[in-house]
Amino acid sequence: MIRLNSEEQGLLADLEVLLAEAEPSAESLPSVLGALREVMKAERAVAYGVDVGPERNNASYSHCLGFTLPGPVVHGVLDGSISAVGDPWGWFDPARPEPAQRNRALHFRSLTETEAQRMPLPDLPAGEVGRRLGLSEGELETVRERALTRSGAVFRQLGVERMAWLRTLVCEGPALLGWVGLGREEPFTEREQRLLQALTPSIQRRLQMETRLRESGLLSTALEVAMEALGRAAWVVSASGRVVHANSAGRLRLERGEQELVEQLKRGAQGIPCSGPLTLTPLRTPGLPSHYLAIDTGTASSAAARVQALSARWSLTARESEVLTHIVQGETNKAIAARLGCAERTVEVHVTHLLSKAQVESRSALIARFFQTS
Repeated sequence: MIRLNSEEQGLLADLEVLLAEAEPSAESLPSVLGALREVMKAERAVAYGVDVGPERNNASYSHCLGFTLPGPVVHGVLDGSISAVGDPWGWFDPARPEPAQRNRALHFRSLTETEAQRMPLPDLPAGEVGRRLGLSEGELETVRERALTRSGAVFRQLGVERMAWLRTLVCEGPALLGWVGLGREEPFTEREQRLLQALTPSIQRRLQMETRLRESGLLSTALEVAMEALGRAAWVVSASGRVVHANSAGRLRLERGEQELVEQLKRGAQGIPCSGPLTLTPLRTPGLPSHYLAIDTGTASSAAARVQALSARWSLTARESEVLTHIVQGETNKAIAARLGCAERTVEVHVTHLLSKAQVESRSALIARFFQTS
C-alpha cells in the first residue's frame, strides 16, 4: 500500500481523471506527460513504446516535451538506440523487462553522476542496486558498462546527460506497454517517486486499452475474411504469444484445450522455431507492436481426410461432400455455388441435407461437429 498525504492524493486524483476521461480513440500520454512535468517541475518528459520484432526492435510511438530537438528527431534517436534484437539498452531489456522493474517507479542519477559514482540509483548500497534492477552482481557490471557507453551516447545526443530521471516501465505481464519518464537537473524526491508509483496502475490500464484499440484496427474486415477463406486453422498472435484473433477453425482448436498448440504459438511469437506444420508471418502496423499470422498448414490435408471419413459416416452424396469441404473452409453459399457452377438455391438444398444428416441445426454447429468428431 502506497501512503500519500492529502496533497499527493489530490494530484493523483487529477492525473487519474486525465487518463480515465480521455476519449477512447485518443492517446492519453501527451496530456498526462504535460501534467506530470508541471507537477514535478521536470525539464523533460518522455514516453515511448517498443515494437519487438524477429530481426530488429523499433520505437513504435513516442511523445516528448521540453526537448530542443524536434519530436521526429527525438523519435529517430530512440528508434536507432533500441534497434538491435537481443542487445538491451539502458538498464533494462525492452523486449522483456526484468520482473523487478516492471510497473515500478525508479529514480536514476544523471549519466555524468553515474559515471562518477558507478551506480545508477541514488541512496542505495551497491548490493541493493542489483536487487532493485533485477540483476545479479555480474549482470549489473555488464549492464552498467553497456548503459554508460551505448545509452550514454544517446543521452548526450539528446542533451540530457546531466539530468536525473524518474521513470516507470509500464508492462502487461512481460510485455512493455510504454516507458514513461521525467528528467531534470535536480534529483527527484521520495514524494515524487511515490506519486509516479501510485499513478502507474492507472497508466497501465489506459495503455492496455489503447493497445487493444490499435489491435482492433489491425483486424480489419479484409483480414478476417481472408483468414476464414484460408480453409485451415489460423490465429493472429501478439509478440508475447497472446492470441488476439482466430478464425473459426482456429477457435475450435483453442476451445478443445490443445495446450501444445498454445505453447507452439507462444514459442513462435518469441522467435523460437516451431515443430510441426505451424508457420508464422509478421504483421506490421504503425503504432502497434509486432504481431504474427500463424497458420496450421497441416489443417487442409487433415480436413480432407476428415471429410472423407464423415462422408461415409453421415452417408453423404458426392455433391454433399464437396459442399461440406467448402463450408468448413468458411465459404458462403454464393461462393460455393460459383465454385461448383450451380445455382445458390441448389447449394442451400445441399446444406439443408447436410444439417439433417449431421444432426445439427446451424452452419456453425456443423463446422463445430466436423472438427470435434473423432
